[in-house]
Amino acid sequence: MRNRSIAMLVLLTAALPATAMAEIYVGASVGSAEYKVDLGADGDFEENGTATKLYTGYTFNRYFAAEVTAYNFSEASVGAFELNPGGPAIIGGAASMKGAGAYAVGMYPISKKVNLMAKLGILSWSADLSANGNSRSNSGTDSAYGLAASYAFTKEFLAIAEWESFNTDNPELSVFSLGFRFNFR
Repeated sequence: MRNRSIAMLVLLTAALPATAMAEIYVGASVGSAEYKVDLGADGDFEENGTATKLYTGYTFNRYFAAEVTAYNFSEASVGAFELNPGGPAIIGGAASMKGAGAYAVGMYPISKKVNLMAKLGILSWSADLSANGNSRSNSGTDSAYGLAASYAFTKEFLAIAEWESFNTDNPELSVFSLGFRFNFR
């Protein structure tokens, strides 16, 4: 019984610094979304659009956080393009997506101001695709991951540069964004 009490005391003492660091944060980013779209018989295209996101998270300690994110991947569209050189032209194609993600975030402090981050999670998404006046929708829940770096102007206010990739089947999507985060202390 005494060994059990000592073990519990050691665990609680070790956990105190981790919980003392705990905080909630919110952030917003804007960036470039790179679409790779397969329109079936109507062809395929690669194009960039604008991506925005709002997110909130909970930092458990200086090495681990959990985060939820709402995404709006604006429309990427092309005018006329050829399926094959000299072949028939597609008059227009477009893709747009929205989604929500949940992530586990690992953090590694380089200095007091610079922090590297990696995240792994899932994205639930829906997409609207169109070509030559034909429209269809696609949706799914797929894995997502990202790498980021932050710079702390103050303990509460950070700038974030982030690259994210989503294992969506159609359209395929990756995003590079810049934004800001506010830590509630």
